Amino acid sequence: MKKTILYLLFGSFLYTSCRKDSFIQPEKACLLQTDNPGSRSYASDSLIVVNYTGKNCGLLPLNKNNYWIYLDSVFNNGVFQKAQYDTLRFTQTYLSIEDGLIWWQSNMEVGLPDILYSSDSSIFSVEERMYTSDQVWDARKELSLFQGEAANYLTHFDDNAAQGKSIKLNSTFNTPAGQFPDCIQFEKNARTYRKDEIFFKPGIGVVRYTQEKAPMGSSVIKLQQISTLVGFHIE
Repeated sequence: MKKTILYLLFGSFLYTSCRKDSFIQPEKACLLQTDNPGSRSYASDSLIVVNYTGKNCGLLPLNKNNYWIYLDSVFNNGVFQKAQYDTLRFTQTYLSIEDGLIWWQSNMEVGLPDILYSSDSSIFSVEERMYTSDQVWDARKELSLFQGEAANYLTHFDDNAAQGKSIKLNSTFNTPAGQFPDCIQFEKNARTYRKDEIFFKPGIGVVRYTQEKAPMGSSVIKLQQISTLVGFHIE
């Protein structure tokens, strides 16, 4: 009789365990992004806010749980002001209805577009078209992988034309967040207006960002910001 009770209890335990395991949800897979929205335009009502909880794989991995911690050195026209820690997150998401792409909005400036889409090889921005009566959003390629060791191209700061340059680094880039081999140095330069320099690790993100900008009424660019990656979390 005691054995029978023990068998029943053991069987009940196994059944309960199996039922419990059956309700455990597998972790959501990361969706690789491969579309190329460069040069597309979206009407104002075709880019809508959505509550997206998925994971997007690409040149920059995107998920609402991901974050990057930076030590920001803040300058006022070349004069050091303060150092502070800031955390980059992408928590606001948009859907472009025409092509079904998810666009991610950041909360701080580290050389990436304010609203972006990241494919497996490029990062794109989407910005409101200036000087038009109807609201239109234009997509542009901002950063991308390239053939060879270096590349030169035309780019922009808002409506200011700039010269872009990208270089593959052979050395390892070191920050408090770790050692990052095979980084890419992106440089965007609009003389007398602004210069950005980004050190980027594909699959991780920006490891250091430097911004120089000319003060109002001046044509001489001055150091404004240096952001260095000190920690990150990617799911």
